[in-house]
Amino acid sequence: MMPPSTKTEAIRHNHEELLSLCDRLETIADSLPFSLDYDLCQQVATEIVPVLTRTQTVEELVLYPFLEESAGSCFSAMTIDRLKGEHMCDRIAAEEVALTLDAMLDNHCGLSFDTVGYMLRGFFECLRRHVAAEKSLIEMFGTPDSVM
Repeated sequence: MMPPSTKTEAIRHNHEELLSLCDRLETIADSLPFSLDYDLCQQVATEIVPVLTRTQTVEELVLYPFLEESAGSCFSAMTIDRLKGEHMCDRIAAEEVALTLDAMLDNHCGLSFDTVGYMLRGFFECLRRHVAAEKSLIEMFGTPDSVM
């Protein structure tokens, strides 16, 4: 796949990757405890932190400066601070999810399947809300490509 050619395309591409990851996490959560797809579980455990890190990096390099220029108020500063806090929490949660999936694959997970399912659902629902909020901000203020 070719790299995205615009700032907006880069954000959209990363959002699509994150939402795909959320869909796969939901598939895993739905499969617990009897129909776990071990290959999918391994794939998600391997990808979750790099995909999230890459997405957050693009957001921090493209979206945050765009919001500062577009909104130009305390609203943008507060929004950026909130998004930064969410990024930190999401990174920690992604690492926990990856470790939990790996432990489950190795039969060393001390958590019940119900607990793992709730953990996965809580994580992917937060990511989906985060993506939806960022899409709304872009719609509200235009696209990062229009601010240069």
